[in-house]
Amino acid sequence: MSIRLLLQRLFEPKDTTNIRDRVDGMEVAMRRLEEEWTEVYGKFRTMQLRIAKQVQRLDEASPQGEPQGAEGEADQGTRFTSLSPRAQKIQNEILARRGRRNGGGE
Repeated sequence: MSIRLLLQRLFEPKDTTNIRDRVDGMEVAMRRLEEEWTEVYGKFRTMQLRIAKQVQRLDEASPQGEPQGAEGEADQGTRFTSLSPRAQKIQNEILARRGRRNGGGE
């Protein structure tokens, strides 16, 4: 006879179903949280890698001697943008036209 069985016979166990149910519920909730965290972390990591690639492409695309935002982009608030150089140029032209139209019409 093992010690465990002997102790169980000497000390009758109390009703622990409520505690066991709570522990089981907490284990299930913990597993769900771990799965959810893994999913969120995976999405964050994917986003971080995309941003790193985008920064790398921007660094490779920018001329070595010319700092980014040299063509007056810093004044227009588009220095840090996700637009391609062509799209930035078009955006700057649009903003310049709007500025002339608003300035000339007053």
